[in-house]
Amino acid sequence: MNNDYTVGPTPEVLVFRTNIRFKKDLRQVGPVLDKEPGIHRWNIDREDTDKVLRIEAQRLLPQDIIHLITRAGYFCEELPE
Repeated sequence: MNNDYTVGPTPEVLVFRTNIRFKKDLRQVGPVLDKEPGIHRWNIDREDTDKVLRIEAQRLLPQDIIHLITRAGYFCEELPE
């Protein structure tokens, strides 16, 4: 018997360099990312030099994420794999 309960495609992991450094920055960016329906999970490594934003998403392009972050007032660029 096959117990594969996967529904839909596997989320893609997108990785970005940002300037999101402080908790106050997270309070501004968090709600923007949380209400985007294509984003399943996200985190920001504020200890990393590049302040790396990792997003698990479906049906979103890197340009979509860059647009969301820059509209919130922060720098964002895709990191090469």
